[in-house]
Amino acid sequence: MNITREVDHLYREYSGMLVSSLVAYFEINNLQVAEDIVQDTFISALKNWQINGMPHSPKAWLFKVCKNKCINELRKKTVSLNITSDQTQESPEIWLPNELRDSQLRLLFATCHPDFSTKAQIILTLKTVASFKENEIAVGLGMTREAVKKILTRTRAYIKNNNLLLKVPFRLQSKLRLTIVHQVLYLIFNEGYKASSGNNIIRKDLCLQAMRLVRLLLDSPQLNTADTHALFSLMLFNVARFNSRTSEEGEMIELKDQDRTLWDHQLIMTGVKHLNIANLAIQQVISRYHLEAGIASIHCLAKNFEQTNWNRILMLYRQLKKMYNSPFIQLNYCIALHYHGDSEMALELLNKIDGLEYNLSYLCTKAMLYKHLNQHQRAIDYYLEALNAAQIPTEKHSIQKKLDKLKTWNP
Repeated sequence: MNITREVDHLYREYSGMLVSSLVAYFEINNLQVAEDIVQDTFISALKNWQINGMPHSPKAWLFKVCKNKCINELRKKTVSLNITSDQTQESPEIWLPNELRDSQLRLLFATCHPDFSTKAQIILTLKTVASFKENEIAVGLGMTREAVKKILTRTRAYIKNNNLLLKVPFRLQSKLRLTIVHQVLYLIFNEGYKASSGNNIIRKDLCLQAMRLVRLLLDSPQLNTADTHALFSLMLFNVARFNSRTSEEGEMIELKDQDRTLWDHQLIMTGVKHLNIANLAIQQVISRYHLEAGIASIHCLAKNFEQTNWNRILMLYRQLKKMYNSPFIQLNYCIALHYHGDSEMALELLNKIDGLEYNLSYLCTKAMLYKHLNQHQRAIDYYLEALNAAQIPTEKHSIQKKLDKLKTWNP
């Protein structure tokens, strides 16, 4: 067993929960202190487990050690605590009737603080709650790593210099922050659905974490809005296709080549149910999640790839572009346009997109379009760029196979 790899996996899965617990139970408002304690916990785990081996319950070990380190840290600062180190691992929860009960969800709303810009809220929350690395945040937001780091540093400095208390709002107040919370959960899910780094293309732990938090929103009468149902339906449609998205070697299988008998049709029907609720509950403006879930539902309900309703998909993407014209939406619109049969227009529009010059999906799409249009040298050039941009071994291997095939092509 590779202890370093196991600790890294556990860090990605539990560090956000640990930080959330410290903030919720011990009322630590300095996020840097909470993150330092959690970081020190995992350093201790690595050292201890390399000598003594993995404990029977790594999660219990981490939470217990983290709690004790927190108590020791607070004692150093002569802060009075009503919790002693010989108490059980689970601290007693005392909640007011209108408070959010889940510690991770509480921190999620707390870091979406109105004193920060929308982008700063999203970046801080992804780093703190979901333990995203700076490059992962950058990929998800279409930014540079340096820009993400600068905003993160500035936001943390603001919290410290202004002694800002990241209090968890009541449910009714939380509704004002719900739009940002939805966006953060959407980005967490997307990173799991198509990872930007690591060893695996799909990170189911992140997808399930995002879905768990959305499910908690749905359980709250004040927070289960039309947008919440639409977001949950989008996640269900995507998760339903998990078993068909990768080969036995871990390489990505494109939608057109997926075995649809492996799709989870019960999850698809549950997604349809939540999308119907979302559509019926629309009060003012339709959200991006309604439109994206609508697109995903068309893919899931098509009998096969050839019978996909591309006209309907393009119409929804045009609506989406008017509402939220991000580079990623433009990219997906170009892909849909290609499969609709207008590859030349797709390539023309693709060349006009700004901000995705080093994005792997963008480079691979360009290569695919140039190959389809019989411009094989251009396709090779972009696959080479994609090979350089790929961070995951199986992605590199998949791109290399496409390159090898192109290089041996004989017109």
